[in-house]
Amino acid sequence: MTRYLFPSVGLIFFLSCATKGPSGPDPSASDVQLDPPPQGQGVQLAIPPFSVPQGDEVQRNYFMTLPSDSDLYVTRVEFRYNEGSHHCNVFKSDSLTMPEGTFTETFITLDYTKWDMFTASQREAFTWQLPPGVAIYLKAHQQICIQTHYVNASTQETPTARGKVLLNLWSMPASEVTSVAGLLFASNTRIILPPGSIDTVRKFVVKIPWDINILTLTGHFHSRGRNFWAVRFTTGEEFYRNVSWDEPPIKVFPDMGYPLIRNEQIVYYSDYYNASADTVYMGPHVENQEHSNLFMVYWPGPANGKTIYDVDQGW
Repeated sequence: MTRYLFPSVGLIFFLSCATKGPSGPDPSASDVQLDPPPQGQGVQLAIPPFSVPQGDEVQRNYFMTLPSDSDLYVTRVEFRYNEGSHHCNVFKSDSLTMPEGTFTETFITLDYTKWDMFTASQREAFTWQLPPGVAIYLKAHQQICIQTHYVNASTQETPTARGKVLLNLWSMPASEVTSVAGLLFASNTRIILPPGSIDTVRKFVVKIPWDINILTLTGHFHSRGRNFWAVRFTTGEEFYRNVSWDEPPIKVFPDMGYPLIRNEQIVYYSDYYNASADTVYMGPHVENQEHSNLFMVYWPGPANGKTIYDVDQGW
């Protein structure tokens, strides 16, 4: 059954290894750099440098409040992070207050009833300008979580053995905003790949009950993934394809976006080849598990500002 919110049974978020302030290696010239927006034009968010030892996967959730005394209408998003990150997802919360600058290193899923994803990237250098008048809305001093997953093992490498994330959120005046963007995150949990198997999984994405325009779309899987594509169910028209698991294209649709009418449905597919001698199941670890996820930013977003989570079994 499709749900708008992923239930937290067995996935309650624990601050299991919270530590104050930056951790790991000292800053180095090898770390990524990015100038912040000038004062009054936006803010910069950051995960300070941390260690990613050889042979390890590290997923870090880093907590902060939005460093802005006023509400922010984000019109441009600019990611920069050290090579080796498998993904970087950014969340906001209206119900949680986490100690400033603390973090967890855990693969336990965030409680999606309390955290709303508002932007994400699988590319270490990605800049996206929203269309005129469309913005991502953030409240002054809102609780933020930046989640990044680094891999320094056989499927991916972190060359410097160091993670670091910088994110610029460029803003525009509230008077220029005509529509607020929303985000949909879909995940197909039905992935079982026996040794030596070739398989395709399919998922129908939850219907959005109003007309929308898709601004960006990304398909996500791990190293056994060979092909990911999305189509309109009504016409079969393909509008996204990805054949690169570690550097998937973030498709930015031109002009004001790719239109879908009310209750029109998206279907997406993932092809896999499991060349290993082990059965591979759905899970967060790149080395020995798989994903079939879709990230979609669109406008107009819902009036309540909530992310639509569609996490269930596909076919």
